[in-house]
Amino acid sequence: MVYVVVNDADETVNDYQSAIRFAGEALFEVNNIKSDYIQACIDREVDFPTGLSLASGQGVAMPHGNSDFVTEDSVSVVRLSKPVAFGLMEDKNQKVDVTLVFNLALSSGKQHIAVLRKVIALFQDDVFIKKCQKNSVEEVASDIKAKLDS
Repeated sequence: MVYVVVNDADETVNDYQSAIRFAGEALFEVNNIKSDYIQACIDREVDFPTGLSLASGQGVAMPHGNSDFVTEDSVSVVRLSKPVAFGLMEDKNQKVDVTLVFNLALSSGKQHIAVLRKVIALFQDDVFIKKCQKNSVEEVASDIKAKLDS
């Protein structure tokens, strides 16, 4: 079982670091991560960017960090009102404008791979991406949780 939280970003989220901080704070508030996790995600993003450009033209990112800082498997989704540039996963020298951030906080390598596969499969579903952007945060969280726990 994976804890899922979805939030709409406020105006302070204007770069990838603040997007990752915003996502991580939602998990830190419920004690699902240790405080070091947020900085670990930001640091990892420099050398191993997680931005993806989807076939639909949408940009998403999946920052994650050291599993030692995770106390409960979680995903914090942030919907950005203004796109934020993340490094492109396949070429860190290129950028992609991201509107959805899926911060993955997973405690084991096995769980990480399983959830990562499911999330990437969801990214290929244009209807899912549109629902993530348009539906209420509660509906999106419930939908993602059901898909990840299946």
